[in-house]
Amino acid sequence: MASILAFESFDGGSHRQFRETITRHSSHDWTWITRPPRAWKWRMAIGAQEMVDEMVKQGGSKPDCIFATSLVDVAALRSALPRGWRDLPIILYMHENQVAYPTDDARDASFALTNLQSVLTADLTIFNSKWNFDSFIEGITSLLEHAHDCTLGDIEQRIREVSTVSWVPVESPEEDSRVLHNSDMSGRKKDAYPTTIVWPHRWEHDKGPDELLKLARKYTKELNLRWIILGEQFKQVPDALVQFGNEFRSQIDHMGYVDSQGEYWKWLHKADWVLSTAKHEFFGIAVVEALFAGCLPWLPEKLSYPELLPACARGLTPETVIDSELITQNIQDHLFMARAEPATQRIDTLLASTL
Repeated sequence: MASILAFESFDGGSHRQFRETITRHSSHDWTWITRPPRAWKWRMAIGAQEMVDEMVKQGGSKPDCIFATSLVDVAALRSALPRGWRDLPIILYMHENQVAYPTDDARDASFALTNLQSVLTADLTIFNSKWNFDSFIEGITSLLEHAHDCTLGDIEQRIREVSTVSWVPVESPEEDSRVLHNSDMSGRKKDAYPTTIVWPHRWEHDKGPDELLKLARKYTKELNLRWIILGEQFKQVPDALVQFGNEFRSQIDHMGYVDSQGEYWKWLHKADWVLSTAKHEFFGIAVVEALFAGCLPWLPEKLSYPELLPACARGLTPETVIDSELITQNIQDHLFMARAEPATQRIDTLLASTL
């Protein structure tokens, strides 16, 4: 068992969920230094020094390795470590990459370049999906083509040599409580009884609430749909979600954040399909949770989603006539390496390989 000192500069949402899950299931001994989930640009700029200062204040013995996530500047982290610690192996886990987000000015490229410096500084970089990995390489390669007098050679090969992919560990319901509740979908007609759709995303623009509203207007009456809207809410609610709540009030079974994990699973178990309208998704924990609960996938054929599904489950909608029980079982088999224990075991093995 290795001792791991881990740094998380944005301890909220999927980052926090990952931290809690891997710590719970890992065979290694984890100590985390974290910062609140606010002002990610500031955390990326100065969070490394802040967290090392906190580490020094707390004291403790020298670990076997360092672990950091993608909103940490790993180059700054290594340089801020105490003398005698700077040669420790550092593992970087890429929850997201900044180059895949659209930039509105040249200044924003600095965050993508910080990601690049982090990858080149780490001894091992683990991307949470193949889409995340591929989009990073493609975006960085394109970005560097515009760099003046750049002498970085064969950057793609350098990234590939220190990188791998390992899905996020995701908790799932116990086998005896998981509901394969779509077994009658192949014979379902729109005039029979409602089909329930869950949309389990953050209430922000990058999750596509405008597309949610568009699809609801097109299909709610036609396909006799009911809605469950979950996900974290913020002070500024997108107009499309406000409008959705007003227009489809009588077809909504639940709309709001659910804090209890048990209650959250209950709502997922009530749904027949999980819908994503995301514009950016590097893995998709909420979607995987819904799939574990037995939902069928109404997902875009882009981003990370194709790799999360077997071929028979791609491109489906509630209009599709399918053998839903067979498809749902194929999804469960396909997602085995996203389950918390085997996914954590793989990451544990990758960490041990750096020691």
